Amino acid sequence: MFEPRVPLRTAVYETEVPFCSNIVPQKNMSTLTETSLVHCRAMDSVAVVNTKQLDTVLCTMNFANSLLEMEISEARIALQRDAEELLNIDSVVDSLQAEIKAIHIRMAVQQEKRRAVETRILENKARVSPARFLPTEISQQIFKSCLPNDRYVVPHIMSAPLLLCQICRRWRNIALTTPELWSSIDVHDWGVWTADFYTAMVARWLAAARNRPLAVSVMCLQKWDWFRQYDPTQSGLFRLLASHSAQFRDLHIQASRGYIDAFIASGAYAVKHILISVMPTSFLVNSGHPLTLGTSNITHVALCGKEALIKLIPRATFPQITHLTLDRPGAEVDFMKILLDFPVLVELKVKLFFHNENLEIVHPPPDATTLKHQALEILSIYLSEDALQFGDVTPLARIFDLLSLPSLRELAFVALGPGWEATVDEWLPDSVKVLFSGSSCSAKRLLYRNFKRPLDMIDSREQLRTLAIDLRVDNLGFGCHWYDIVSQQF
Repeated sequence: MFEPRVPLRTAVYETEVPFCSNIVPQKNMSTLTETSLVHCRAMDSVAVVNTKQLDTVLCTMNFANSLLEMEISEARIALQRDAEELLNIDSVVDSLQAEIKAIHIRMAVQQEKRRAVETRILENKARVSPARFLPTEISQQIFKSCLPNDRYVVPHIMSAPLLLCQICRRWRNIALTTPELWSSIDVHDWGVWTADFYTAMVARWLAAARNRPLAVSVMCLQKWDWFRQYDPTQSGLFRLLASHSAQFRDLHIQASRGYIDAFIASGAYAVKHILISVMPTSFLVNSGHPLTLGTSNITHVALCGKEALIKLIPRATFPQITHLTLDRPGAEVDFMKILLDFPVLVELKVKLFFHNENLEIVHPPPDATTLKHQALEILSIYLSEDALQFGDVTPLARIFDLLSLPSLRELAFVALGPGWEATVDEWLPDSVKVLFSGSSCSAKRLLYRNFKRPLDMIDSREQLRTLAIDLRVDNLGFGCHWYDIVSQQF
């Protein structure tokens, strides 16, 4: 495989002798010849050693090359064998995948048959279900108990009554022929931006209520400024609600004063319960004029917002209002005037705020005389967090001293501030005992809700029990909104 190289000494002789004969003088040839012979003998011994080493290296390389050729040959044979095996495996996998596909097709057919059988089973179960044979009157009572506990029902497909219409044809017919299921609704008015499908849903809802008295909550979060350019009466929902105004018996309206005026003026309302929450705006619309409400039925009134003035309610209705709730931040509460203006008031709920280092209460004049109110039975005072933290009970005690309430049976203080822990001792003036002493009721109750119990709770309770007063301290929770306060009243 490899040709042997020319010995080194031959090359030396052939190059050195001619070179020396050309440049060295004849008289020195003898000396040079002797020197060259010595040098050649030394080089000859070195060449013999190098030739042996080179032969050894060449043999080693030849052996290594032979091993490499064998390994390459074996690898080529293995690659050919593995390629053939891979083709066999791919063939098996393809056949298995074809079988799996065929199995999936057969499974899909069976699953379709299964669904058909399950559908028939459900249909047959429905045919023999006891609910199918219930009298319509019993089904109607059951449906009524399915309604949410909310005062005004929010339309939703996952709750009654809309959910009941999605079960079966019979249930849908029963639900649609039960006006009580549709006599309450909570709607949102976006003015001219209200979607047509939403208005159509409310129309079907009110149509299902037929001639039943309606409890309706209307919320319009758009400020009246928006409606100076867009007349709210152009809204289809607005006109729809106005067309059913004669059926309204319970109305909760939360909007700007301008919207409320337009809403009330657009229909013939004869409500019995009305909750008005006035949203603040940059200007007032007819702020000094009362609403054009019917005066024959109204008995329950709730006002929320600084602009929700008492004079919103026609003065002709004052002698017939029995329940009044006031939640007006920034406006002083005149207890004496309220009791004078509403002679048949049975329940009064007032939320007090703190402003200018005092409770927002109109202080009675120094020469004020005792005011006697025959009808008031329940007086509830809700205290905001700032009123609890900074308020002084002295002005309230002064008012209690001037009141004579022969029918009073319950006085409640409700703390609404979770950040400040109120104590009963701070809000238990001696005038409370005087106030109850003028009552002719045999059972009287003094409530403190969300207050810290006094250390001498047992002694305080025993002292009040001698006056026929039941002292109670409990927790109502701090998530109480004015609407919750009103709902407890109606």
